[in-house]
Amino acid sequence: MGGNAVSPILEVKDLTVRIDTPRGPVFPVRSFSLSLEQGDLLGIVGESGSGKTMAGLSLLGLLPESARILEGSIRFFGQELVGATESTWNRIRGSRIGLVFQEPQSALNPILRIGTMFEEIFDSHRAGEGRELRAGIIRNLLLSVGLDRPDAIIRSYPHQLSGGMRQRVLIAMAIALSPEILIADEPTTALDPTISHQILDLLLERNRRDNMTLVLISHDLGIIRRSTRKILVLYAGRVVESASGDRFFSIGPAHPYSGALLLSRPGDARKTKRDGPLEAIRGQVPPLWELPQGCAFAPRCPRADARCHIEPPPWIPTGPNEGALCFYPSIQENVA
Repeated sequence: MGGNAVSPILEVKDLTVRIDTPRGPVFPVRSFSLSLEQGDLLGIVGESGSGKTMAGLSLLGLLPESARILEGSIRFFGQELVGATESTWNRIRGSRIGLVFQEPQSALNPILRIGTMFEEIFDSHRAGEGRELRAGIIRNLLLSVGLDRPDAIIRSYPHQLSGGMRQRVLIAMAIALSPEILIADEPTTALDPTISHQILDLLLERNRRDNMTLVLISHDLGIIRRSTRKILVLYAGRVVESASGDRFFSIGPAHPYSGALLLSRPGDARKTKRDGPLEAIRGQVPPLWELPQGCAFAPRCPRADARCHIEPPPWIPTGPNEGALCFYPSIQENVA
């Protein structure tokens, strides 16, 4: 091997999250793995209930009290974070790995002014900075996310801002300490298309300008297509496909679930009847306490046979650093 190999800044291997419920233990994240290099653009996609948000929260040590990491590894610049103390997480969370929450109204403290919340961020990580210098940094952050009246924003409470303004404030807070990685969980949900594009542009500009690694969690394949170079598809808590953006959208996905997601998106170029009805995925994501034997997607899959309903599917490589968790992936369709 050559001497120019790039080491991952975040490496997750076989991560499994357990939640104890009245119905018994469930596993919203199962054998989850990823590898991120500096400047990467990764999209994590799947229907609601697929485990996207729980996977993202696990990377920041923000799992709910009822959840715990059962097994696996999270290494950030080589440092193991599974089992790390809260003080270790606090040194990393926010300052080196940032998070844009899905819903800004619930993520922002309703009884604090925006300026006070910014002050708390800097007090936690840069307590020694002078007040005047800090105030200038906060104003510039708000300007950088398109809020052209920063002083008014600083004095405002969250309820006094529109949804788009609150989302921009969240992004400004998430990038305030220039993290190496930013995880954005459905950052454009419930925003109108114009604001959605502006928010996405802000995140992509930060990726280009600062070489910040961006992980975009979304159910919207239009956003993923526009903004990411690598894609992980989750279903029932497991990664069922890993692919480059070019292969996924230009050649086609390997896993039947990924293909169904793509064909259910309005305006997909591979449809033969562009004006016809969308090809909805039959059935629903199974509840975690009733996962079927064998492949979790088998009850909804047009390719499934008897083996799929009984045996767990293997991980089959479909290209360099790509693969699908399926007995019958579309390998030939994916070979250029």
